[in-house]
Amino acid sequence: MAARWYVIWTEARAEKLVASRLEAIGHAAWLPTYTARRKWSDRWKEVTLPLFPGYLFAQEGPWSWHELLRVPGVLTLVKVGSVPVLLTSEYIAQLQRAIATPEAQAEPVELPPDFSAGDEVVVLDGPLAGVRGVVRDMQSRRTLVIWIEAVGRGVACTIGAAAVRKVGAVA
Repeated sequence: MAARWYVIWTEARAEKLVASRLEAIGHAAWLPTYTARRKWSDRWKEVTLPLFPGYLFAQEGPWSWHELLRVPGVLTLVKVGSVPVLLTSEYIAQLQRAIATPEAQAEPVELPPDFSAGDEVVVLDGPLAGVRGVVRDMQSRRTLVIWIEAVGRGVACTIGAAAVRKVGAVA
């Protein structure tokens, strides 16, 4: 059976460093990138940036996935519940081919937030998994403040938008 791939969530702007650390200790890693033209104070420069900011892929191996969590710069693995998501080698190969196609001109797409103040949400992951709350504020595209009134009193919690879904939305 072909090896599968973990999706690693890294510290901000640490994707390249984490990829090199993984490869240095013998793990196959893939960081999809694209080239962008950026203006510096005195000139334009071509820079290589991660296609999925904050994420990269590591191939499954004979070691435990917990070993990946000990690599400096790794925050966690993308999981469903407490089980890491594993992508097939075929899926990764298709993604690599698509990105390598010159006509594709791969670049990240920032989707507008799917949440707004007043939306009822349920927490999918972490210590608050299963708890319902109401979006009170959006601090950024990725961070929500939700109001949880589980014990007759409210508590405002700041949580990543990926860790919640709207009540009634298909998971």
